Amino acid sequence: MRFEPTEIARLYGRSRVGVVVHRDLNAVYVNDAYAKMLGRKDVKDFMAEPDLRQYIPPSFHYEASKLVAKFQDSTGFHGWKKVYNIRTDGTPVWMEISDETVEWGDDNAVLTTAQLIDNGTTAMQVDHMLGRSFIGVMVHRDMTALYVNDAFACLMGAHNASAFMEKPDILRFIPEADRDRAIKHVADILHGAREGERHRVRDILDDGSTVWRDLTDERILWHDGRPAILTTAHDVREEVEMNEALMRTKAGLEEAVTEVIRMVPSAVAMLDVHQNVTNFNREFARLFGEEQQNKDDNPVFDISILCNLYASMIKGGHGHANVDSVETPSGSHADIRMNLMEDGRVMVSALDISSHKRKEQHLDALASTDPLTGALNRRGFESAVSRLREIRLLKGKVWQFGLVVLDLDYFKYVNDTYGHSVGDRVLEKIAITLRQALRDDDLVVRLGGEEFAVLLPSATTAVTKRIAERLANMIRAIEIPVGASGNEMVTITASFGVTVGGELRGQFVELEQALLVADRAMYDAKEAGRDTIRFLTFDDDIDN
Repeated sequence: MRFEPTEIARLYGRSRVGVVVHRDLNAVYVNDAYAKMLGRKDVKDFMAEPDLRQYIPPSFHYEASKLVAKFQDSTGFHGWKKVYNIRTDGTPVWMEISDETVEWGDDNAVLTTAQLIDNGTTAMQVDHMLGRSFIGVMVHRDMTALYVNDAFACLMGAHNASAFMEKPDILRFIPEADRDRAIKHVADILHGAREGERHRVRDILDDGSTVWRDLTDERILWHDGRPAILTTAHDVREEVEMNEALMRTKAGLEEAVTEVIRMVPSAVAMLDVHQNVTNFNREFARLFGEEQQNKDDNPVFDISILCNLYASMIKGGHGHANVDSVETPSGSHADIRMNLMEDGRVMVSALDISSHKRKEQHLDALASTDPLTGALNRRGFESAVSRLREIRLLKGKVWQFGLVVLDLDYFKYVNDTYGHSVGDRVLEKIAITLRQALRDDDLVVRLGGEEFAVLLPSATTAVTKRIAERLANMIRAIEIPVGASGNEMVTITASFGVTVGGELRGQFVELEQALLVADRAMYDAKEAGRDTIRFLTFDDDIDN
């Protein structure tokens, strides 16, 4: 099928369906709908950087390049698929797309249409949840990798996930003597004949080096509708090397173990056959020791966590056990590893991950909040709304919400007259006022600049309008002192756009749709003279 740019523009230029025509993953045409799906302002902004790879997660670059090359060399329609892309602000966007080969100019190109959806495929969910995890993750079928994250790729000697997927055969890593057993093990799990369990394997990398992995296999349904295996893997080379060293020096085991344990920076201890602590280092005493009045007394340990882990390990018939992010008697969180030795004793290691968890929580907070006002940013807002919606649905209740969008009036005048420091104080005071006026489960977000939004879970139209009026009155009452004397006060007003969303009269209004409607209502309030409130429904906006 042959298309001209003018014909594409006539057919799809104003369509709500996103359309992009591309060759070798470089766009030659897009419409406004597609540009805005990917976070661009408009077509001109999008075409300033037409490389589509910037919107594709790195783990899928190789696969996407292969598919596009295949489609360009073929003809016709290539079916629908679900994918997720990364917007320019780093947030994921879930899309259902179709690909079709068309004639464009002197050569073939691929015409892709896209619609936004709530959920992606298993592949995309795996990458979104685990793509940046320090745990190695692979999805495979018939000894061929379908997906890996960067952690797994690096564990197996590749530079990153994309490089690994250039050679997706995983049988080459398995020692030849173990291949038949490994193939049967994988086939049994794939066909549901056995449950996956944690076990330890030794792999041979392409450069001839050895890597030991503790891994777990789980049967999942992949996006093509067929079963596959999700494997998670931990690098345990150091642990294996330490165990081998201990076994080689069995004759002088006590002395060797004591020295090794003392030098290891993580918490390490040896338990005897009755689960009594016989050897330990200072870090183990810090995590599992009870507070002593006399520092010279022998330490007393609370190892109930370790005893429970040991009992589980023995009951399962395994020689090793693991548990992650457990709270120790000291109040710290630790990843614990346990290995049963030939003589019945147990080697325990524990890594304190408390600082790592605090850093993760801090980074999550930075990523989801506005640093000036402490209000949610757009990313944190969408995530919080998603959680509220899931909780509501789990309780069997209707998901409905009120939405208020407000934009400060003449804020530029405040900045120009009194300086940006005063403007910042105004924004901070607005955020504080909004939070103090609302319930704990109401959400306050700074959309950008001087624009804020408030989401009210379960609020009706009447309640939403009433709260908007109350917020308008509270903002009018704000006074910010300026000048050296502090006698001069800056006041501010805001224009409000109000709407409702969720399940309404047989239709479902998504958050993004509600934001557009509320934004439209807010601009109506601006045009009406500012410092006023306008209410608009989704149906009203469509009619307009």
